[in-house]
Amino acid sequence: MIKEYWEKFKSGTKIMFKEFFNKETNKKQRANMWSFSRLIIPIITLILSIISIITNTMPLLIASCLIAGFGAITDHFDGKSARKYKSESEYGKVLDQVTDKYYAGVVGINLSLLNPMYLITLLGEAIIGAVNVSYKLKYKDMEGKSSIVGKFKQWPLYITLALGYLSTINSVLLSIANIAVIITFLVQILTAITYIKQNNDEVKKLKNNINEKTILTEVEDENKHSKELVLEKTNSNNTVNNTMSRKEQYQKLRDVLNQILIKESKLDNKSKTLILKKENDK
Repeated sequence: MIKEYWEKFKSGTKIMFKEFFNKETNKKQRANMWSFSRLIIPIITLILSIISIITNTMPLLIASCLIAGFGAITDHFDGKSARKYKSESEYGKVLDQVTDKYYAGVVGINLSLLNPMYLITLLGEAIIGAVNVSYKLKYKDMEGKSSIVGKFKQWPLYITLALGYLSTINSVLLSIANIAVIITFLVQILTAITYIKQNNDEVKKLKNNINEKTILTEVEDENKHSKELVLEKTNSNNTVNNTMSRKEQYQKLRDVLNQILIKESKLDNKSKTLILKKENDK
């Protein structure tokens, strides 16, 4: 799965940069460029924070906080731009998922150097990632979708990350930041639970689709076999040996008709089962 994501990311990124620097296709890639910026911004904030801690330089820490805040806002810009220019794509979906996790992870590592409480935030993101990856590895055909809770979770997460930086400037905000970490962790756990439920529903749909396809295949096979029996009956009528007695001819034809009736009965039962399953799913 990692290789698949990497290949999509690599090929999509080449196309993104090529189209972004072309006037005719620039708008199409604006949303993806906003998402891509979240791969660069956390590294800048991490470097500035480390330097500020080593040199005890407050302006660098403030700059790191402001840049991190801008990185959080880009998550709003990419969605708004994608809707405005109708530029949703598979690459964009993959990029958005990767950059969200990457951004939260790197900034979380950065903040955990300042406040160990932020290791809880990293744990919450790791749990969500583990849930989605485990289902994707087990059911490769399953389409991963964001939940409403998952989309909402980004805002308390980004606010908590911002408070982590601000708490280094104002000690009063340290207690608020710690409370925000706990609240965000609870939201992360709720997000993981909703993803488990959502993924289980997707798995159920996949299994139902497989069962329906199997039943339809069996119905088609039975239908084909019934037609073959009808053809066999016709041929037998045309090729009945004149030397056979009427009783023997009647017995043979009756056997063929009985086989057709049995097959058609099975066909009807399977069709009814399929209809009942569809009605129960609804």
